[in-house]
Amino acid sequence: MKIKKETIVWIFLIVPFFYPSSIADTSLSSIWYYWKLCAVACGVIYIFKRIKKIKCLEKSTWFIIVMYIMQIIASAINKLDILYDFKTAVMMGVFVLVVSFLLYEYGNRAILFFYRLVNVFIWLNFLSVIFLYGRGIARDSYDTAIYFWSTKNHIISLTIVYLVIIFYLYNENYIHKKGFLSGVSVATIAVFLMESSTAITALIVLGVFMWYCTVCNKRKKPANMKAGIVIGVIADVAIVVFRVQEKLGLFIGTIFGKDTTLTGRTDLWDQALELIGIHFLYGKGDSYALNQYGWLTKTYWNDKTQILEDVYFVAHNQFLEVLVNGGIICLIPFLLFFYSMIKSARKIRNYNYKNIIAAAILGYFIAMITDLITPYEPLYLFILISSYIYMCEKRPVGRMKKDE
Repeated sequence: MKIKKETIVWIFLIVPFFYPSSIADTSLSSIWYYWKLCAVACGVIYIFKRIKKIKCLEKSTWFIIVMYIMQIIASAINKLDILYDFKTAVMMGVFVLVVSFLLYEYGNRAILFFYRLVNVFIWLNFLSVIFLYGRGIARDSYDTAIYFWSTKNHIISLTIVYLVIIFYLYNENYIHKKGFLSGVSVATIAVFLMESSTAITALIVLGVFMWYCTVCNKRKKPANMKAGIVIGVIADVAIVVFRVQEKLGLFIGTIFGKDTTLTGRTDLWDQALELIGIHFLYGKGDSYALNQYGWLTKTYWNDKTQILEDVYFVAHNQFLEVLVNGGIICLIPFLLFFYSMIKSARKIRNYNYKNIIAAAILGYFIAMITDLITPYEPLYLFILISSYIYMCEKRPVGRMKKDE
């Protein structure tokens, strides 16, 4: 099969941003990093050549970039070295701009390219789970199995965007039924076999929401996409602040095998809430500026040194993590890129696409309660594709609903 020159360029520019955790600490990791640097440099040229079209890009693109700029400001105010944040902002800025240009200029061809890319990762991850179940390709510092794409919790970010893309392309007749069913099956099976409570819960919520939309909604009208955010935020506050899970101890223990601290997350949340109260506006800055994995600590006994040591952690809640590192000035653009995506998605004519986007939003927000979904590129891919679908769809179903 002959690969178009155009596709080769896209592979070079996009693939290095999708870093499989399984190659960490290997020689391939270094090669991958230098490939990413080259892609960023070439991406700048790619963007510059299209500078006249930049005003046509969706607003969600810009809010993602603004969030990274605000993080630089937050770190600077806290007198931290901003070099790490600056490099991250440049890399992620190039990524979202290149993806946006591809979607704007090529429409469904670009979405089909992203599907094929993510499909490769989904299948490789699935095969690594099947053949290396329980062992993984490697182990992280907490002795957790790392499969091709990631450890168990982080698979959900890739899975959700994959489900949105494959659902859209199948309904646009770009993918046959066998490919659709097999793709959805392997993506779902991998999540359950990896045994992440976060990922499984998010996937179940997404599935139930879609089932309601497609089976129970007799009027065939689109779901309110804002409801995904509202329900997710309410669930987040109920669990993180009011700790409603403490009243569901038996259920949580029976279904997920966890206690009501959710594997010690409540202690981290308490620390995070305390820090946010002190540094509400600008946060504490990016902990990675100090080569430190988060601002929160837990004390563990080190068998080698025979002493108690503080281990740094992230907040294991997306909203708290954004507030701890960047305060309200980072949280606002974080919420705005979801809001601007919804404004763009409201222009979609096919109500089924609106339903899958609404379900995905809810799934992501449920996952945010106990883990992080950014700074991982799959979330941004979801935001951008959802923002541009209205330009790409060819088979409208139903009618516009202005007040949704």
